[in-house]
Amino acid sequence: GTTWTYPDYKLGVEGDSSGDAYKFMANHDPGRVWLNQGDSIPPGGTYTFNFRIRGPAQDGTYKPSWRMVHEGVTWFGDSASRDVRVDPAPQPGPQVRRTGRVRLSANSLEDDQGKFNALGATLFWAAWGYKFDRPRLEAALQVLSKNGFDYFRALGVVGDPNGPDYWDGREIDWRWSDYASVIAGLTDLAYDTYGLRVEWTLIGDGQKNIPRTSDRVALADLFLNISRGREQKIIHFEIANEYWQNGFSGPSGLAELRDLSRYMKDRTDILVAASAPAGGADQDVFDVYDGGVADIATIHFDRDTTKTEGPWRPVRQPWEHAYRQPRVPVGSNNEPIGPGSSVASENEPVRLVAAMIATHVSNIPMYVFHSRAGVRGDLDIANMPGVGAFAVPKGLVPGDLASWTRKNAHWADSPFRCYAIDAGGNLVPDSMWPDHGSGAQGGAVRAYGDVNGNEFFVFPLGVRNKIVMEPRRNADFDVYEPMSGNKVASYSLSAGQRFELSGAEAFVIKGQYR
Repeated sequence: GTTWTYPDYKLGVEGDSSGDAYKFMANHDPGRVWLNQGDSIPPGGTYTFNFRIRGPAQDGTYKPSWRMVHEGVTWFGDSASRDVRVDPAPQPGPQVRRTGRVRLSANSLEDDQGKFNALGATLFWAAWGYKFDRPRLEAALQVLSKNGFDYFRALGVVGDPNGPDYWDGREIDWRWSDYASVIAGLTDLAYDTYGLRVEWTLIGDGQKNIPRTSDRVALADLFLNISRGREQKIIHFEIANEYWQNGFSGPSGLAELRDLSRYMKDRTDILVAASAPAGGADQDVFDVYDGGVADIATIHFDRDTTKTEGPWRPVRQPWEHAYRQPRVPVGSNNEPIGPGSSVASENEPVRLVAAMIATHVSNIPMYVFHSRAGVRGDLDIANMPGVGAFAVPKGLVPGDLASWTRKNAHWADSPFRCYAIDAGGNLVPDSMWPDHGSGAQGGAVRAYGDVNGNEFFVFPLGVRNKIVMEPRRNADFDVYEPMSGNKVASYSLSAGQRFELSGAEAFVIKGQYR
């Protein structure tokens, strides 16, 4: 007989070595379940594999088959299989219309229903759709409404009306004779029929379609006039999308952007943002938002996936924004990595959902689902990965979480001490697996948390295989798998009692100190 040892002997799904169809969850090797380092299974011995898999997106009955594999040599032994039923995802109902003007309360958004976290979606083309393709627009609004979205981000102007560019056939032109009616009509349709507010980003391609300062001020006045009596229908204004490449380049352009932002802020109670900064450094953000020119800072966080954390790195980026406050206002995760986004894209629903939750744990109350379909509107947003995945996990997050006190896992007063498992199988306290390189066996990319009195909310994300944790104080808490919203464990532990979480790549932990 042969002794099974790590890392040569694994459990795999027959015919799916890459994990494309049946991905092993919480595994850095999606097509395999590994033994633990140091495990040695002698001939005649037994070993129990515990794992979860993510099945195909299409509902139906499947019969996956598992078998042992000597990696690079052969599959061997008997196969084990079972029928697995994939049911259609439950369809959430239409978005319940929230009422009242959106305002800030500490770091949280608040309206007449109270404090809330706002889920948005890019729909740059919406004004074009209102004028030229109402059925396509309303289909998109229906998708957003039924999947728990609160608002969408639309451009006020974009494209070169006199020359060829990316926006050919989708231009939005402030010179249209019915332009004011289009802007007002879209705002009314979205809110009155679908319960969706609008984030109006006034200017895209400003250097092409509205280069003169006087015209830009007139455009701001037009939106201010339209907004009167519609304050509850607009979540906030933004002056320009990525100002440095949309008509506000150089020091003079930045000064003009800031002036226009302050101009609108001084003339409306609707929240106003200036634009995404030109880079991710603190000074880039200060350059735009210093001096109280805006109520909200719309940030486009780094999408780089080439570092140790891989695709989990963009998920954790919003945590840094709070260190810039109060010099800059509360943030919005306004154009994060998403399906078909530029620089890098993300199609995994678990990471898209994790990015939303990580945003709110980071004291940022707004997250925008940014997809290729949301840019030009030549693809259906209903077909974008993850668009239907947010409603359930959104319900796990307290509406005022953005105003709780942040606690990173390695801080002495955080709710839990977290352990990484290094390449040698050793538990390392107050550590995350990226600290130990790509060979790390376990832990999380981050485990951000918030506290509010005796309540706490902790979000381990990017879990590799498993994470070992212990409360720093006596505590009672529940653990949820965020995609399904299912409670997977409940604990009542004393300080220092360890527990393990496995079987998912992220967990929501909600509880109280005793």
